[in-house]
Amino acid sequence: MDETIHRRVLNAVALIIPDLALDATPPEIAQQVYRIVSEITGNNDPYLEAKRCANKSAMSLYARMKDMVDDSNETLETACKLAIAGNAIDLGAQAEYGSIYSIMEDSLGYQLDQEQYRKFKESVGQSSLILYIADNAGEIVFDRILIEQLLQIKKSKIVFVVRAKPIINDATLEDALQVGIDKVATIISNGSDAPATILSRCSSEMLSYYRAADLIISKGQGNYESLSDSPGNIFFLFKVKCPVIARDSGYDLDSPVLMSSATLKRY
Repeated sequence: MDETIHRRVLNAVALIIPDLALDATPPEIAQQVYRIVSEITGNNDPYLEAKRCANKSAMSLYARMKDMVDDSNETLETACKLAIAGNAIDLGAQAEYGSIYSIMEDSLGYQLDQEQYRKFKESVGQSSLILYIADNAGEIVFDRILIEQLLQIKKSKIVFVVRAKPIINDATLEDALQVGIDKVATIISNGSDAPATILSRCSSEMLSYYRAADLIISKGQGNYESLSDSPGNIFFLFKVKCPVIARDSGYDLDSPVLMSSATLKRY
């Protein structure tokens, strides 16, 4: 609430702007900005309580989401819709989000690209190692629902990737443990505090799994921004939150997206 600190942060951020590369992605820029915020305020996790609240709220609806999936005609597709709906819990893209209950209900109206979904389902059935790259706290409860359905199709090894340090409301190890991801997957850190997956800044462990994975599930717009030009059998699951990504992905603003990286054909 201190306006003097506001000014110090703004001035410090302004100083780095001339040195930013023109091709720097939003997550790369955000990483630098949030480091400045942390240094000046002395708070390295300003979204801590918001993350814990989102995790708790989402877990309160876990049983309801399980029922939604079990009662549907196509359980994997319903789980995908829920996972994408959970991507609305994003405090980097918006100051606040609606109730997690409404996010869950919204998923019922989602229409996924059926050709992309068919390819995704086939890939799940053919994969022995799946790398699941997480995005936000709270959202990861929706991810757990999807992971449980992936395991229904094939008992693959699933490695769940979180951020190494707090950044915005992105999921960390603490968040993943809070919602029981360890019960359905192996959890690792990506070795970075960027709000995305910038491969050049990831740990050797993360890169080893990335190269070995038969299927990579990339959650969220930030991971799309950082991985859309990367090799691998990647499927992106996210909601389109800005016009730039709408143009890049070919999907309308606010659309649910399940899309193979092969569709982009840029790497």
